[in-house]
Amino acid sequence: MLIGILVGLVVVVGVLGVATWIRGARACQRILETSAPAGESELTCYGGIMCRGLMTSGNLVRLDLMDWGVRMRGIPISRWIVPRWEARYAELVIAELVVTPFSRIVVWFRVQGEPGGMGFLTDRSRDILNVMEKHEVLVNRSVQQIRSAEDMYGTAP
Repeated sequence: MLIGILVGLVVVVGVLGVATWIRGARACQRILETSAPAGESELTCYGGIMCRGLMTSGNLVRLDLMDWGVRMRGIPISRWIVPRWEARYAELVIAELVVTPFSRIVVWFRVQGEPGGMGFLTDRSRDILNVMEKHEVLVNRSVQQIRSAEDMYGTAP
């Protein structure tokens, strides 16, 4: 009887945890209003994401720097828990480097007129910033120390 109650409690906590994760992922989602063109990928990297209330590590996220802009999404196994995030180069205000005490270098993308943005955890930040500069996106290569993703949310640029 006691084991049944404990198993039921674990299941309930697990379901609530997954639901909370998915809700956090949806809050970070940004999909272009008009469908993004297929385009050519100039650079593909795998890593994690960081946004308000959500952080992944490992290689659950695919970043594609297309000829039209940036697309982040989960790899097939993680698409349901990783938000999709897209922005055209013309919308991006800056790509900057940040680091939390417990993470790798994060390339943080900010969109004009929107607070926050999206961070991509990677060891290929130099390659990503080179592509951003090629598309005339402002780049800040000096690493900013932050406590959490919440520090990146403030007034819109």
